[in-house]
Amino acid sequence: MERGAMLAVCVLCWSGTVCVVTAIQRTDMFPYGSLSGDQILAEGDDETSRVLSLPRPVYFYDSLFSQLYVATNGIISGQDLPMEKQYVDDGFPTDFPVVAPFLADIDTSGGRGQIYYRVTETPSVLNRVAQEVHRGFPDAKFTPTHAVVATWENVAAYEEPTRTNGPSNKVNTFQAVIGYDETDSYVLFLYPEGGLNFFATRPKESYNVEIELPARVGFSRGEVTYLIFSRTEGPYYSATSDEQSVKNLYQVGNTGIPGVWLFHTGNRYSFDNIVPASIGGQLNTPPTGGHGLSLDTTTPEYSEFEEYEDNNFDGDNQEEEDDYPHTGGDPDFQPATAGGDHSAPVQPASPDAPSSPAEDSGHRDVPLTSEPRYNPEPAERRYSNPNPSERVPEGRAERTQEQQPQLPLEVVDVYPPHRNEPNLSPGGHVVSVDEDDIDFDTGVIQYTTENKETCARFQQHCSQNGFCSDYATGYCCHCRPGFYGNGRHCLPDGAPQRVSGKVTGTVTVGSTPVEMNNIDLHAYIVVGDGRAYTAISEVPEPVGWALMPLAPIGELFGWLFALELPKSQAGFKITGAEFTRRAEVIFYPGNQRLSIIQTGRGLDDHNHLTVDTVLSGDVPFLPPGSEVTMDPFKETYQYYPSVATSTSVREFSVVSAEKGSESFSFQLKQNITYRDCRHDNRATVPETLQITMERVFVMYVKDERILRYAITNKISPVGVEPAGPDQVNPCYSGSHDCDTTAQCLPQEGQAFQCQCATGYRGDGRNCYDIDECAEGLSSCGAHAQCMNLAGSHRCQCQSGYEFGFDGRTCVDIDECSSSPCHVSARCINGLGSFQCQCQPGFYGDGFQCSQEEAETGRPRSQCEHHRDSLQSGGEAGRPSVGAFIPQCDSDGRYRTLQCHGSTGHCWCVDSRGQERTGTRTLPGTAPFECDRPDEPERPKTHCQHHRDGVQTTSPEGYPVVGAYVAQCDASGQYISLQCHGSTGHCWCVDSRGQERAGTRTSPGAPPTDCDKPGEKGTFHITANMKASNNSPQTQAITGSTSTGTLYWTDWNREAPKIESASVDGQNRKVVVSDGIGLPNALTYDSSSSQVCWADAGTKRLECVSPDGSNRRVVHPSLNYPFSMVYYRNHFYYTDWRRDGVIAVNKDSSQIMDEFLPDQRSHLYGIAIATTQCLSGSH
Repeated sequence: MERGAMLAVCVLCWSGTVCVVTAIQRTDMFPYGSLSGDQILAEGDDETSRVLSLPRPVYFYDSLFSQLYVATNGIISGQDLPMEKQYVDDGFPTDFPVVAPFLADIDTSGGRGQIYYRVTETPSVLNRVAQEVHRGFPDAKFTPTHAVVATWENVAAYEEPTRTNGPSNKVNTFQAVIGYDETDSYVLFLYPEGGLNFFATRPKESYNVEIELPARVGFSRGEVTYLIFSRTEGPYYSATSDEQSVKNLYQVGNTGIPGVWLFHTGNRYSFDNIVPASIGGQLNTPPTGGHGLSLDTTTPEYSEFEEYEDNNFDGDNQEEEDDYPHTGGDPDFQPATAGGDHSAPVQPASPDAPSSPAEDSGHRDVPLTSEPRYNPEPAERRYSNPNPSERVPEGRAERTQEQQPQLPLEVVDVYPPHRNEPNLSPGGHVVSVDEDDIDFDTGVIQYTTENKETCARFQQHCSQNGFCSDYATGYCCHCRPGFYGNGRHCLPDGAPQRVSGKVTGTVTVGSTPVEMNNIDLHAYIVVGDGRAYTAISEVPEPVGWALMPLAPIGELFGWLFALELPKSQAGFKITGAEFTRRAEVIFYPGNQRLSIIQTGRGLDDHNHLTVDTVLSGDVPFLPPGSEVTMDPFKETYQYYPSVATSTSVREFSVVSAEKGSESFSFQLKQNITYRDCRHDNRATVPETLQITMERVFVMYVKDERILRYAITNKISPVGVEPAGPDQVNPCYSGSHDCDTTAQCLPQEGQAFQCQCATGYRGDGRNCYDIDECAEGLSSCGAHAQCMNLAGSHRCQCQSGYEFGFDGRTCVDIDECSSSPCHVSARCINGLGSFQCQCQPGFYGDGFQCSQEEAETGRPRSQCEHHRDSLQSGGEAGRPSVGAFIPQCDSDGRYRTLQCHGSTGHCWCVDSRGQERTGTRTLPGTAPFECDRPDEPERPKTHCQHHRDGVQTTSPEGYPVVGAYVAQCDASGQYISLQCHGSTGHCWCVDSRGQERAGTRTSPGAPPTDCDKPGEKGTFHITANMKASNNSPQTQAITGSTSTGTLYWTDWNREAPKIESASVDGQNRKVVVSDGIGLPNALTYDSSSSQVCWADAGTKRLECVSPDGSNRRVVHPSLNYPFSMVYYRNHFYYTDWRRDGVIAVNKDSSQIMDEFLPDQRSHLYGIAIATTQCLSGSH
């Protein structure tokens, strides 16, 4: 039975009765023990655990702690504990931070109990913590990212050895769970039924006085600093006051379940003292002695809390205070609703107990984004029916189904629907809003069955690479196999993606506003491994430095096209190319706020995504020349109909010459709204997904005024942790060697297959674009032109035609419907054109007609009418931006050569201005001689189609970065020797361009003589070394000047090895031959007198002594190293998978830095250049 179902053994009660629940059992505690991954505290009377490092720091009160300690005596602390004599016999407060589920003198010596502890990100634990918090604090917006679980099982009290009556058999079992996220922490104390059998312990220095000290339960902040050098007691909270209140711990609770206690224990922004939960619950048998629960606290009352000006509620700025969206509550547990029938009260411990906060507050407004401060235990606390009937406003029908939230296009928090409306805690306010009273405009298309939309009418809304499907309530678009997207916009699987757009807005740096006016943004994403590069050009210097921490600008593209791990999908499959992202960034400690609005406006003519960005607000000033470092991090996205949201806190470091190293942080809240088709019953996106950003690099290039972001992104289900490099398939780790225009298909174990992306052809490691237009593979119909794109193609209707309802068939435009002719002329529509003829009795060209046969001056011609109508057809009488304006000669006729000023395309036209087929030329190419009679054009050869299909896939006419471009001779035939400019490989081909087996040579090696099939070139090591009959296929060479020794790698695939010899060619020997794959890179470490190599086959960086001894692995999982140098305790190597330079620390084996050039290409050699001349004589 699920815990939620087991604990919710509530008896349905009528008004005037007490709702009772059973206490928790040991099986209801959070999982613990060795099988749960717990560490075990050493036995003893005063033991403290080794430091428990937290993956993410936790807020306790308003202070941040990155490590915890678990102690024998029933406490958890944020710092190493003193000897127990300094605290175990004293009450609160303590001198150090304490979380105390049962602070007493406990002793586990002699096997009397065990103490377990761990930090965990297990989803089941986090979900349960979230449920407990949302039940105890219905208004909380909390999604835990980590939890610390500490369990004391069957532990005994300390007893003096001199006592004659022998050790007691009384043992206790209890548990503490700390759940936290980036901003808040909550603590659960769990006391199972029968778990507490002793409630006090004897002080160690009792001087034979028979007294016992009750256990202390609660929290203490410890000493705090004031006036720099002075210290004073910090705030504390005590949940018990005497032995009887300790006995009550498992018999009552503040969450509605006896034995379960919940407290809000920390917040990033403002936190005065501990806040307990406020839901009651008691056992079937009330505790004897007439004692209720007595709580001591220093928590302020409502009235005191509300005096702070910062907490006054401002309806206009409510959205700025929103915090995390939370997950849905446990359906088996629902908090008691306000206004329901009340049960008999439990008597307070003291008649002077404070009154209810709701009464004291006088119904004053309380900030809705802050949790109310509670009195510890209201005197009139009542236990109400946990499932009262919902009160339905008069005149409104009761809702029987859950309603999905509709969100406005702004930074908002989203809440999953609840089965019952939870009550607010005392002092809170419930605002009832009916959906009929509000019109939510989310930009999402809404469908109704009364006006059903079908594919027959609307399939033109689907992508040309998609298809339309009808459903009971409407239609949906889906992408065809080989393409991905939301059906309205589809891109070829596996192909790199480009993004372009403009950045506008005003950003205030410090106190200086800086305006950005339509500056360019470009991004390039390698979909195959999730790398996203973003560059913003012409960024003014003050704002350029200040925007370096704003990696979230480029993170959008990483989320859209992230590398997908199993059971996940990147954002573009959900949003397509039309969306709006609204984000707010709040910097700390300065509290500057910046708004980011990014709007996806679709795909352009080249299938590139267009995104416009608007920035507005304040950012902290960063000194010129600063360097910003951001650590890898994870972020959880929550998905709802038509919107995805996330909230996170990021930390970054700034190093400057003025201030040295400083640490800052910012909070990011964002939502992304998009079109959502709800008619399809297919599986929907998971409720939550986690994006892991493994590498984040930011820089501002002052000389070029370019701001750059580079981020590696992976998306996966929440809680999926990356395994070691030996366990992750290369497709998921990004360490495969597939082409950037290929998909990596994982297979069993470490195996994978490279498959060229949709619309590309090749072996997966070298792919080139297929020209569907040239090869007759397009889907274009009559009166349409085919335009080849990278991985795809686009159909464009010829002049005078437009797409019909199906979005694919070109139909004639009835130009006459717009009345282009003179009022005294008639319009005659034709296929692809029209004519204007003056009516009888009128004279002219149809665009201008008059009754006079001869006029002074020439009437305007068709070309001039055409031109003038377009020049004045836009707003304010100006031409529309980007519109084509025809050019007329002095006689008013169409110029035979027409050029589009915006696109750069040129073409020839006839006397009516209609384009002559086959005359259009691309930007940057020589136009046709339109006045020369038509000549039969020689058709392109296969090689020319192959070459041009790659060279014309970008808007600038450049080939796709890293793609192989075929080389053709003057007659259009394949040159027999083909070389890949990016990889350096060369090979021979036949007349069809097919590679001849056995002719491929590696980078740096002499190419094969293609006129002599089968013969392979050799490379001889020189430098006074004698050539031999078995000269190696050398890939890399280095030397030691101190010993006069040369080292080289032999790239022989059958027997690769590393050899050495003296510079005169003598003493040649093998240094290492075992475990060698593709030893591309080689360097000499003079500090350790070792030769080191980077292997693209084994993926390892290794070092070995010249005699073959002391071999060690420096780094076990490189990508594709090619060249390497050693300098000042670091190895620097060029990586052909990342197309950058990677730095590895020799001692720690960690990757320390990475340089990724903006222009992506394979880097060959690498060398060290010192800033000063090397010492020594020459």
